[in-house]
Amino acid sequence: MSLRSIAKEASVSQTAPYRHFKTKECLLAEVSKRGFEELTDRLRSAINLKDNVSTKEKFLEMGLAYLEFGLEKRKTYDLMHSPVIDKVEFPELLDAAQGAFEELVQILKDLYPGISEDSLGQKCIKFWALMHGLVGLLDMKIEPEIDSNAGEAMSVVKKDYRSFLEQSLEL
Repeated sequence: MSLRSIAKEASVSQTAPYRHFKTKECLLAEVSKRGFEELTDRLRSAINLKDNVSTKEKFLEMGLAYLEFGLEKRKTYDLMHSPVIDKVEFPELLDAAQGAFEELVQILKDLYPGISEDSLGQKCIKFWALMHGLVGLLDMKIEPEIDSNAGEAMSVVKKDYRSFLEQSLEL
């Protein structure tokens, strides 16, 4: 995708992106950074939405917020996790991505007091992979009408995301 095609999709002049971004990668990095910032805001909002709720409930609310973001902002979400952007070249993007991950780290520290750094790291990757994979599977629109085990299983998950996330804590 060229900067010109991005401009056309954004309904701006073909030269507009060149006034603000040196390269297409710079533009994509900015979109990705803003995506991580929005995701972080949504995760924070999810845990601050209600007073006097358990850490487990906060974790579940964060999981639901992650799913909602990934499904609502699918193109941005895909870009955020794409190798198309060399994130090392964009420190602000790395910082924004780190902010979202830190929300996961903190809620897991609260959920599992005294957890070792190794176990914490493993749990972070486990839950990140679980949520990332679930966003991808939900986006595939696997339906029970297909009459497959995957379609049936997915219909159970779709009925109650909260229960699915709660069961994942028991793994």
